[in-house]
Amino acid sequence: MSSTQVDTSGFGGYAGPVFRDGDAFTFEIAEHHLNGADRLHGGMMMTLAAIVLADVAKDAAREKEAEAQVRALSLNCDFVSAGEKGETITGRAEVTRATRTVLFISGELRAGDRILMTATGVYAIKGPDET
Repeated sequence: MSSTQVDTSGFGGYAGPVFRDGDAFTFEIAEHHLNGADRLHGGMMMTLAAIVLADVAKDAAREKEAEAQVRALSLNCDFVSAGEKGETITGRAEVTRATRTVLFISGELRAGDRILMTATGVYAIKGPDET
């Protein structure tokens, strides 16, 4: 399977580019993603986690309804380690529970074997005409 660029329009455009190959999302840390200590900014890590979890949630919702949308209800992130400029970050997430209207997602961001962040999210499933 070949890598495709994830839609990061809007605010997510500051985060990208983010690529997806199957269940793996990849992102390379650039200078503008760093904090004052020259490490991957925590807000950038949370943005990346939000992109990964939301994309997985959207796929799960669209398996049942092709035009379904998802809206984040909750996103919890735990920082574990710092990322360095030039490192490639890999994000993965999975649906841990699904109801008719809500998805529960769990994921992580890694640099190689090192976990940078774990995250959980709750997403509402909305039909194409719902807000």
